[in-house]
Amino acid sequence: VQSVVLLRNRELLSCTDVLALSFKLFRCADKQLRAQLHSHIVSDIKAMNAHAKNNKLNKTLQNFMYTMLNDSSPIAAKKSLDVMVELYCKQIWNDQKTVNVIVEACFSPVTKIRVTAMQFFLGKAEQVDNDDDDAGGDGNVPNLRAVQDAVRVSKKSKKNARKLKKVTALVSRKMQSKDKDRKVAGFAALQLINDAQGFAEKLFRDLKQSNERFEVRLMMMDLTSRLVGAHQLVVLNFYPFLQKFLQPQQKDCTRMLTFAAQASHALLPPDAIEPVLRSIANNFVSERCSPEAMSVGLNAVREICARCPLAMDATLLQDLTAYKTYRHKSVVMAARSLITLFREKDPSMLARKDRGRPGEDDDLANGGGGGGGGGGAGEFGQLSAAEFVPGAELLDQYEENVANGGAEDGGWETASEASSDDVDGEWIDVHHSSDEEGGGGPAGLSSSGGGARSAASKRTDARRHKRERKGLPAIKRKVA
Repeated sequence: VQSVVLLRNRELLSCTDVLALSFKLFRCADKQLRAQLHSHIVSDIKAMNAHAKNNKLNKTLQNFMYTMLNDSSPIAAKKSLDVMVELYCKQIWNDQKTVNVIVEACFSPVTKIRVTAMQFFLGKAEQVDNDDDDAGGDGNVPNLRAVQDAVRVSKKSKKNARKLKKVTALVSRKMQSKDKDRKVAGFAALQLINDAQGFAEKLFRDLKQSNERFEVRLMMMDLTSRLVGAHQLVVLNFYPFLQKFLQPQQKDCTRMLTFAAQASHALLPPDAIEPVLRSIANNFVSERCSPEAMSVGLNAVREICARCPLAMDATLLQDLTAYKTYRHKSVVMAARSLITLFREKDPSMLARKDRGRPGEDDDLANGGGGGGGGGGAGEFGQLSAAEFVPGAELLDQYEENVANGGAEDGGWETASEASSDDVDGEWIDVHHSSDEEGGGGPAGLSSSGGGARSAASKRTDARRHKRERKGLPAIKRKVA
């Protein structure tokens, strides 16, 4: 294998022949050999697409990998999938074809292949890949944790402190360069799936019939809920299936609540999600539950209502908001957050004392329609389009002002114009606040606007002369 890699590096062998041979060698029962082949395939394909993407080569290799996923050897199929996932995470193969090939791996009879494919769509593959890149790779970068442990247990000295500071700065620069070099994906992998509705229905059908361990089924529920939420799909049978897991004593019950919130969206019929909402309220938000369970349940209800507000009715909402006076602070904060949400969504469902003070901003935020202004959340399927943009009337006033021959700046005095009227170097008197006692103006001015001098202005002049006799300097400022 090393000889073949050497010949390939010197371009004495074609890329397709070497990669096809490497994929076939994945069937060998040698872990070290498979790791070496995996590293060579990824680096070779990365080098071939370094300057520009070689679409012809990529298409040929993707077709070959699609056949390798159905290979009779589970190890070869798993390594082929690992190569595709790593190439996507490195933004080399980030097209639709790669994603949809990985979609087919989610229905593999081999559990390891299925789990790897689902972890890819759940975002865990990119996290693992980034952690591996940060942990290893460049041998010139020392291990920061090992240096910190060595300095901690050794004798304190300036030399060790300088060494630790130098290593920290080196690792920080390396991390910044890696973050700069790593490209950001244009779309998430879930957005590149061709048939999201068919994928979700098939995955949910496998979930109901699955005999896998609970962690794998939990991963399938997570992926199904993310598909439903990301593409706003309608899989009505998913919600009754999820409802039986919404119990405080259920293992990973907080993740179940997260799945219920992820699978909620505005295009979902309220009748489908309302039983889930009531199940959460009955099982989590009651006096017999712990304060932690009550706060988690109220937060889950808030997240579902933020995505599908029509699922809530006024009676249930007022029962839940009554916990704003509960004895535990976490429950009180969760109930107040639910009140704050419905002040924006539909204040008419709240009790009158909880609605808050209506304002003009509520109508502007809802495009002049329903919402905080009292119009309600609307009907199911109704879309409220904004009829105007707040502040757009200022453009009309500006155009009218320009058409009438007015100044383009709307009559405002600019800083340059204000400064040009003043004379550089000129000093003017600034009178003290005590000089204007009794409501009188500056010295020498009459409060009657030119009439007889009042007694207050005479007292002001007397104070000013007294100040001058004491030799106090006059308060002045220089005009800019």
